[in-house]
Formats: sequence, structure tokens, C-alpha cells
Amino acid sequence: MQGCATRWREWRELFESRRDRPLPIPDNAGRRYEFAESLARSLAIFQLGESGGGTIIQQARNSPIPQIDEHYAAAMALFVKEENRHAEILALCVKTLGGMLIRSNWTARVFVFSRRLIGLRLKVVVLLAAEVVGICYYHLLSQKLPNCQIRDWLAELVEDEESHLYFHCEFLRSQARTEWRRVIFVVVWRSTMFAAAIAVMLDHRAVIRDLSIGVGTIWRRWMTYSRLAERLVVGPRADFVGID
Repeated sequence: MQGCATRWREWRELFESRRDRPLPIPDNAGRRYEFAESLARSLAIFQLGESGGGTIIQQARNSPIPQIDEHYAAAMALFVKEENRHAEILALCVKTLGGMLIRSNWTARVFVFSRRLIGLRLKVVVLLAAEVVGICYYHLLSQKLPNCQIRDWLAELVEDEESHLYFHCEFLRSQARTEWRRVIFVVVWRSTMFAAAIAVMLDHRAVIRDLSIGVGTIWRRWMTYSRLAERLVVGPRADFVGID
């Protein structure tokens, strides 16, 4: 118990150290891209998904799960604030591309609906899937973009999302301490990631086509991070690195 408490304090301190970062300032260069319309729509969908998160903060604060404490609840609140900052950065990306923000999207509705229906453990599984999606997708987009502000902003999001992945994996690992729980996690995790893969391929197919991102490339990166997350939760302790 003391070990868990110590780890959550470290995560809280990490998120606190990044809490007051200013938002980037657009350079107003008025740069235009051939793929701006599809990219703006795609990032607007992600912007919608990065917003919100108040319910999980309350669940973390009120949860009877013995492996977490007030430091975990505080770290979760700071994580949500960081995700909201990501939403603001994505909004800047959309506006820089000349696009419009959206208020509703079917994948965002499914994501929010599923989070509201389930308890803290499964909710973190859904959040972890979102981190894997974000890491892979933002990285692939940034690789295809020319040297520009949007590329730099997406690279910053990737760096944040990678730490979020370890944060959620550490919580899920604390909940998968028996063989049957590990089996349940693997089944739920693989099902969740498969569903997320199908949703992204469908919802973002226009920009995937416009930027010539191969489906095989997406799938390989997806599987790499999906397997990493699975190993961090159910694999040997030596596999878990955690906070840098």
C-alpha cells in the first residue's frame, strides 16, 4: 500500500510540474495545405474527445479501491486538466487549418457514453485505449506534415500521451494482481482496441487517404503500442518503467 501511495505522489508531482505550461501562439503565417479540410475535420473530432472528464475525477476521489489514495485522485484531476489543454491545442490546429470545431460526432458520443456507464477500472481501460490511439495517430500525422507549427504541436501531444499511457497502465497493473483478473483485462483490452481501430479507420479515412498513410503502417504502430500497454499491465514487473 505504501509503495502505491508513493507512486501516485510521484505522478501527481509530474503532472503538477507541467500544469502551468502556456498554450502555443500561432504565428499567423496563413499557411495553406492541400489536405487542410480533411485534416481539420479529423483533428476537430479528436478535439471533441479530449474535452470533459469531470466524472472520472469524482470517481477517483470517492472510489473504495484500496490501491489508490488522495494522491491518485489529485493526479487524475491534473491528468484531465492536461487533456483539456490538449483540446485547446487541437482547437488551435483546427483554426490554423481554416476548419471549424464540431459539437457532436458519433465516435465521440460512443466514447463519452461508454465512460459514463462503467466504473473506474473499465473507464481507465477506455482512457488507455484513447492514449494509444492518440500516440499513434498524432505521430503518424506529424510524420506526414511539412515543418510547421501544427507538426510541433502534435509532437508535444505525443510526448504527453506517452506519459499518460504509463500512468493508466500503472493503475490497471495494481488491479490485475490475480491470474483471472489478468485474463479478463487481456480480453477486454484486445476487444476495446479492435473496436477503436475500426472506428478510427472509418471516421478518419479521408485524411488517411489524403496524407497517403498506409493502413498497414497504422496497424503495425497500433499493435506495437497496444502490446506495450498489455505487457505493462500483465507482464513481468521488470517490463514496467513508469515515470522517467
